[in-house]
Amino acid sequence: MSTPEGQGTYCETDEFTAADRESLRALQVREKERVEEFVREVEGGTIVKGWEKRETYTFSAPDFGTWRFDIRGIKDAIVAGRLPVQMFKMTPIDESFYQHVLANNGVEEPRIAQITEPSDLDRPGIMIFWPDGHSSLIDGNHRLCARKRKGLDSFRFLMVHVRDAVPFMCRPGDEHTLFPDRGPGYETLHAEVRMED
Repeated sequence: MSTPEGQGTYCETDEFTAADRESLRALQVREKERVEEFVREVEGGTIVKGWEKRETYTFSAPDFGTWRFDIRGIKDAIVAGRLPVQMFKMTPIDESFYQHVLANNGVEEPRIAQITEPSDLDRPGIMIFWPDGHSSLIDGNHRLCARKRKGLDSFRFLMVHVRDAVPFMCRPGDEHTLFPDRGPGYETLHAEVRMED
């Protein structure tokens, strides 16, 4: 991993444990809440209004443009074993990387203060590896900052190569491509996507 100044940060490989997998699975209900509301009966079926809360991350860089990542979709694929990943551990948390995350990765001070539970502090982040050798932390920015401030000077993360993350990426405006139809019996008549990073 490279810091903004181009200096490497020391990371060692680590084990992706059953507890790590479970920590990602435990968030599924909270992060992927689906709500459906009856609208009315019509000839041949029922109209239902539904919405789903999804965690996303927007990344912008001059070399790659702007991309949106479906974080929940990536976590679901990791939990199901459908996405190749490698666990790493950064020790210590590099000061320049920490400062970069604070300044550029959408970190909100009140959210850092809310991260107090050991299960939240210990959950691994997700890093995307780009073809040019750089990487981007797309999940775990607040956890990394909370750990650093609490004196827990290490951070574990799952590295996902961008080529494997393509099904979970889109350009702004194409978010509808990330969320497939609900299956047999459902027909999307109108889709409106509101993104909240």
